[in-house]
Order: sequence, then C-alpha cells, then structure tokens
Amino acid sequence: MPSLIRKLFHKSEAPNDGLTQPQREAIVDLLNYCMYADNLIFLAEDRLITDTVAKFNWDPKVPFDQFDVRSIGNARNATENQGYRDQLLASIRDRLNTAAVKGQALELCQELFLADGARSDEEDAVLQNLRKLQYAPEIYANRPSHCRSGV
Repeated sequence: MPSLIRKLFHKSEAPNDGLTQPQREAIVDLLNYCMYADNLIFLAEDRLITDTVAKFNWDPKVPFDQFDVRSIGNARNATENQGYRDQLLASIRDRLNTAAVKGQALELCQELFLADGARSDEEDAVLQNLRKLQYAPEIYANRPSHCRSGV
C-alpha cells in the first residue's frame, strides 16, 4: 500500500541529461558497436560505457542489463553481417535525430577508441564510416580537411 501511495504522489522528474530514452539507447548501441569494431574488447572500453550510462537518466522501465545484452548481441551481429550493420547504423542515426546528440555520440566513440591507449586501423575505418553516414556532418563540414580525419 505505501508504494501505491508513493507512486500516486511522487513527482516524475524530467531527465536532466537532456536526452530522450531512444537517444540514450542509440548511444549505448553505437558505443557497443564501436567497442566490437576491432574485435578486441578492453576493460577500459567497457568501463567508459558503464561510466557514460551512469550519467544518463536511464528509464527504470527499461532494465539496462537486459537492454545491454541485446545491444551487445546486435553489435556482434553487425560486425559479421554488412546488411545487419547497415540496418543497425541507420536505426542508431535515426534515434540520435539531432546534430547535437549525433556530435555527442561521435565524441563518445572517439573517447572509446582511445580508452585502450591507441586507435586501431579498424577503429579509424569505423569512425570515418560514421562520419560518412552523416552522424555529425554539421560539426565536421566546416572544419579544414586536415582537422576532419584524425580527431
């Protein structure tokens, strides 16, 4: 009974991370995809994802552990199947849906790629592909060409 009363009178707080739940989920999907990009999983990469999610106002109706298991499965499938990869990346891009959130997600990917100490050739290729797929065209379009490839 007390929990029913608490639910009735508890104010629902708006997320203070400025993201919608689909955007949070898309960021996690993208980070998991990037973590599997070079087929080497490092504890530092997993920790970066965990730390990122800890800053989110994750919807308690969507158990993160269950979501993450599905997300990792999707990431693994995407590394093995080009058609699945294209669908996953298109879905992520659509859920990110604003230039600011796409930029935030791309920055997190860059951090993830450097979490293990160095960015691999595979990770560079993934990052270039994400830029090509319009994950953050507004952010990189006006930069000089020597600034677009490395950051």
